[in-house]
Amino acid sequence: MIPKIINIVKIKYLNYMARIKITGIISGKVGPVSIYETKFGTQVVRSITKARDPKTPKQLAHRMKFSLVNKGLSPLNEAIKIGFRGDSRTYRKQISRAYHKAIEGKYPNFTLDYSKIKIAEGDVQLPADIAVRIHENSRLVRFTWNPEISSDSKYANGKDKIKIICLNEELKETTKLNSVVRRSAGEAAVELPKGWVPADTHFWIYLESNNSEMNSDSVYVK
Repeated sequence: MIPKIINIVKIKYLNYMARIKITGIISGKVGPVSIYETKFGTQVVRSITKARDPKTPKQLAHRMKFSLVNKGLSPLNEAIKIGFRGDSRTYRKQISRAYHKAIEGKYPNFTLDYSKIKIAEGDVQLPADIAVRIHENSRLVRFTWNPEISSDSKYANGKDKIKIICLNEELKETTKLNSVVRRSAGEAAVELPKGWVPADTHFWIYLESNNSEMNSDSVYVK
């Protein structure tokens, strides 16, 4: 069997080079268009457009905001996914929320207000009088709250589990309360990792229901 030979003819058009096969198929650039053949044998013609990057003040401000939010929330990715239940897009939603609500200042001096970032959301009743105290010359951080359940219509149980998330802004690292502490305890303590400076650390607290099916809203404490 004699193999089929396809000759290639090159043509010039407005300083662009294209290749035309005798079979009638064209591939390459012809003027302002690009022509190619898909794996299914379909010929596609597309306009050649130049990527625009105007770098206007508005565009630069948008990029800086987006970068700031992404870097700030990246260490909280897993915590947010656990804190917001039943929504696979929750992290991206919190990125958008922080972009619109947690950025302060004017370009190029933007800052991220961590107090406006949510870690969890739900219908479990939050305890009253939540407070945090950092022990001097120590990495121990103590959290306290009122263990009494109010007459609020939201779900509440003395066995609800306390969840605490700690973020070191400078190191972009997180840690959490690793032991099981119940609402009824009224207090919990977290030992920060070595090298952490309390002034660079942000704290959130929320509750998970005793049956592990619901969360409360998170509260930022500082």
